[in-house]
Amino acid sequence: MLYSKISLIALSACISATIATPTPNGAPVTLSRKSLGRRNAPNINLKLSKRGEPNTGDDFDPDEEPHPNTLEKVETAIKDAIELTSYVKLFIDTDTDVYPHYFAEEDRAEITRIYTSINNNDAGNDYLNNILIQKQDTENKCGDGRTLAYSGDYNTDTPFIVLCPNAFKKKAVTALAGKDPQDPDAKDFYAACKEDGGDIDQNVSYFMNTLGMTLLHEYMHMDKMIQASFGSIVDDPNGNPGYGPVNVYDNLAKDQARINADSYAYYASQTLWTTLCGHEFQAPRPGTDDNDPDCGGNACQP
Repeated sequence: MLYSKISLIALSACISATIATPTPNGAPVTLSRKSLGRRNAPNINLKLSKRGEPNTGDDFDPDEEPHPNTLEKVETAIKDAIELTSYVKLFIDTDTDVYPHYFAEEDRAEITRIYTSINNNDAGNDYLNNILIQKQDTENKCGDGRTLAYSGDYNTDTPFIVLCPNAFKKKAVTALAGKDPQDPDAKDFYAACKEDGGDIDQNVSYFMNTLGMTLLHEYMHMDKMIQASFGSIVDDPNGNPGYGPVNVYDNLAKDQARINADSYAYYASQTLWTTLCGHEFQAPRPGTDDNDPDCGGNACQP
């Protein structure tokens, strides 16, 4: 059974996200063990409006069995993606612990703006309303065993995200419909820290990759929403490996990391889990922390 902290950060119904933060007076913080009192962090309740949420396609059946079904998982993931950007907003200005492993200091202001644009005061960017999330593999990219998702914004008015079957193996952070975080099988549905009965231990790893993080990765490809001064945010920038925790943590040159979607996804995820688990994480270990069994023992390609 998972530790009750998960229930403290769970969404009640579909409108409220609870963010744990160790900065009760708005004091400057860094992401470090000293600043993170895992079990003593106060809560900030953020109300999410409906104006910045993607749509789900007709291939999601609300009556699909078993529950939580794919529709319920993606509805939670939509909120989890915004939750990830909320944690980044709390810490990025003064984060001297995690940020340097992903991005260059001179890019901090623009990278902050990108996350802030998606977050839109915790309501989600208006452009998200244009995105259709579907399961139908229209471009036949899901069959390689490594792909979690792909997206397209060729027509900027009708962008889409395809979630492959592997994506639904990824877990949630906030409350899933019909699945109490205290259920005996909750570990199969919720990501959690090792000390809370989960798999997220001492190293940055694929266990941090939730379905919400997968969506955040795909949001980074939406040029009209991101409008990055660096240019389009892509995968494997200029042919450099850009998927998975090993590639994005310290290994990718910073001028490539700023245009690499998985760098943004893993930075946000490590920020969240550093806060929730209350400790720093060590570097990911090649051949261990990047070999995701959900993607055939490889780094997943969201």
